[in-house]
Amino acid sequence: MKYLLNKKLSTVFLLVILFFANSIAFSKDEEIPDVPNPPRLVNDFANIISDNNEQQLEEKLEAYNDSTSTQIAVVIVNTVGDYAIDDYGIRLARKWAIGQKDKDNGILILIAKDDRKMDIEVGSHIEGLVSNYDCIRIINDLMVPAFKQSNYYKGIDDATDRIIGLMNGTFKSSSTDYTINSNETNGNSNSTYNSSDEPLPLWAIILFILVLVIIVSFFSKGGGNGGYTGSSGGWISGSSWSSSSSGSSGGFSGFGGGSFSGGGGSGSW
Repeated sequence: MKYLLNKKLSTVFLLVILFFANSIAFSKDEEIPDVPNPPRLVNDFANIISDNNEQQLEEKLEAYNDSTSTQIAVVIVNTVGDYAIDDYGIRLARKWAIGQKDKDNGILILIAKDDRKMDIEVGSHIEGLVSNYDCIRIINDLMVPAFKQSNYYKGIDDATDRIIGLMNGTFKSSSTDYTINSNETNGNSNSTYNSSDEPLPLWAIILFILVLVIIVSFFSKGGGNGGYTGSSGGWISGSSWSSSSSGSSGGFSGFGGGSFSGGGGSGSW
């Protein structure tokens, strides 16, 4: 009898923890901006590039989306607040569901102006075409030098050109081992990165299991206005948009529900 009582209390305690963890997780996602209506591939919330340049970039990315269905989204914010830049990036990519549901071919370029940080998130099915190594090279070689000169448009435009080149196979990575040089506010620091040497840490496995339990708990209650796309893995908000933009003639028609598993890279200038 005592054992059964303790077991019930333990179950109730676990459910309470899961409820509050679930509430915190979803309330944090509410701090991520909703997809604009009408949706756009280039969203400069910090106003760091001119309207003309923003439109040129939008037209280029729309044309690439129309011809390939690959969606490259650029989002510029003032700050990510208490988030780590990569955490904010993957939450935004999932909430907006960038890419196509059946192809998971979305890419997010996130820039936080006041934080002086940037992040690139890559859809789960195209990580072999745009690797973590490629993302760091794009940031260090193209974005950081331009951003240090306040030439944000050039950095972003060059980054999207490099991504398109990688996707099309017209640009090839030269190595899998390289040194990352980053200038931090407290001095210079060097770190070596090997894209083939990335053991999955124990905390990541535990976090994955916890998130999975939270998701199951949440949807067993039928909660929320949004939904989870199931096998595709993308978060979608209460807003609706077209599941495909390929072949559209009236501008960008919307994101399709692609999934993100954490591939990409981040940096600062």
